[in-house]
Amino acid sequence: MNIKDIVIGGLMGLVVLLGGLYFFQPVSVSVTPPLGVSAGPDRFNPCESTNGITSCFTSQGFISATTTVCAIQSPNATSTLASAGARFTVSSTTASTVTMAKAATQYATTTAINTLAIAANAQGTLVATTSPVTAGTVPQSVFAPLQWLVIGMQGGIGTFSPTGTCKATFEII
Repeated sequence: MNIKDIVIGGLMGLVVLLGGLYFFQPVSVSVTPPLGVSAGPDRFNPCESTNGITSCFTSQGFISATTTVCAIQSPNATSTLASAGARFTVSSTTASTVTMAKAATQYATTTAINTLAIAANAQGTLVATTSPVTAGTVPQSVFAPLQWLVIGMQGGIGTFSPTGTCKATFEII
């Protein structure tokens, strides 16, 4: 056998191999849903609009070792606080007063919306409430662009390390 026969045989073998791979390649099926489709009830966009009404949603765990256990910023538009809540699965090692407030910064509790007295190592839930509107005043539930909904704790000694979550839904006006 000479070199020419070996090269021709090798090339023929390569053609047969590539042809077999082409005809017997695995079938691939795309399982990616089309854009805009959700596989379940959970969505991960912070805001959504339905019939011209835009709602923005936030949920987060508590921050440890501080007196400000939760701070959620309102959207960059005037909005109404549609709902808000804080669920304490464990409060703190000392009895506390929890305040939900509207503020210009994430470290203040300037305009109180609601308060809750909670015992040491207890569970508790604080929700937003609305107060009657006096003519000519802005209700507590109306937030200027980029204001903060703050959950603060006072009482006892030092900082707090509760466990739980806080949530807020804003509706853009």
